[in-house]
Amino acid sequence: MLSRIAQTCVMATIAIVATGCGSTVSGTETAGEIDVRTLDVAKYPVEPIDTIYEFTPSMRTAQLLAANRLASSMALGTDIDTDFKYGAGSPLTSPSTATLYLSKATRDVLKDNKMLFGWASGSTDQSDYAITSNRAGDHSIGESQRERLKPRYSGITVLQFADEETAQRVAKDMSAADFAVAADQNQAVALPNYSSAASHRRPGVPTLGSTLAHGRYVIYIHVGVRDDDVTQLITLAEKTYRTQISLLDKLPALSPADMLRLPPDPDGMLRRALNPKANFAQIEDEYFTVDKVGFYQLNREQQLNEALYSETGADRFTRSWGTELVRTRDDVAAETFRDKAIAVFVPSSEVADSPPQLPDTKCAKNTDPRLNDKFVDTGERKRFLCAVQYRRYVAVVEADQIQDAHQRAAAQYALLANSQIQ
Repeated sequence: MLSRIAQTCVMATIAIVATGCGSTVSGTETAGEIDVRTLDVAKYPVEPIDTIYEFTPSMRTAQLLAANRLASSMALGTDIDTDFKYGAGSPLTSPSTATLYLSKATRDVLKDNKMLFGWASGSTDQSDYAITSNRAGDHSIGESQRERLKPRYSGITVLQFADEETAQRVAKDMSAADFAVAADQNQAVALPNYSSAASHRRPGVPTLGSTLAHGRYVIYIHVGVRDDDVTQLITLAEKTYRTQISLLDKLPALSPADMLRLPPDPDGMLRRALNPKANFAQIEDEYFTVDKVGFYQLNREQQLNEALYSETGADRFTRSWGTELVRTRDDVAAETFRDKAIAVFVPSSEVADSPPQLPDTKCAKNTDPRLNDKFVDTGERKRFLCAVQYRRYVAVVEADQIQDAHQRAAAQYALLANSQIQ
């Protein structure tokens, strides 16, 4: 596929002297640039997706964009407690997804009051504790894990509604529904510094659930400590509220109209990321772009690579149907990130050949033995991956065959080059 540069006979960032259109186009070449027309890209697209498809907003897409925006204003575990290094987070776009983290008894409350969107995240000091099981007392797996691992943790769910009156009503009704799950056992608990929060616990169980309306937001927290100590629970609950509210105070709430006006690609990352499926639909696990805090929300060991990200100024993270794209501070920082990216994504690997025309691209073979075990979740990692850099951007592409990985890397390089002038 010819790049748009070649198609329009424009000399720009790619170092070519294009002929055609009846004349020779002169210009200054840039050292190190490659004529992307010569690359083996197979059938992979090398044009930005927004030059092929026009984004059409829908409420479903708007909810996901709004949720990802909210992710950047969700507290990280280490903001609450330095030991809370392990976490998980997820966008919430419906009552059904929200009640994966809240008590199932709250679903009708959210549905009847037209929940707009939300985000759920949690953090813990135990690497083996599944924070996604942090739901309230109607979750038997969570209770079993808490009994076995004795974790300390903080789970936060933030939901947004149309107005403050609705948020106040939802907070009250959510708390009542949650309390009623075990009404004969639950006891109300007062939080001295958050008197409007409705909180409760079950004596003998070292957890506490609490709901609070804050403007158009409803915050639900579920915290746990090792011992059945109500003072510890109150202290952790109040710190969780204090940390989360300070972040929400900087994030204006959205109306449905505001949500539909959210840009689908605010920093032009999705248009730069290889999109093998040529699919422009926002999908929470496959096609999205977030800032660094939002990215941490999606990672189990939230700030494992913070030293590398800080060193290179990595500030934007994107996933596009198997492609991972990172924006760094500048070209030099991107080279550093590229050389270390393989170890970040796949620690168990050995060096593999680079694409012939992209000698600076770093490729590896995934040597994780779990790839051969169909019963083990390896995060859908492939056997070969390549880290390709263009200016301040670094992308990691994956494939089960080395030739395919090379072609994807070449297509990604061409796409990054083409994106510079479009």
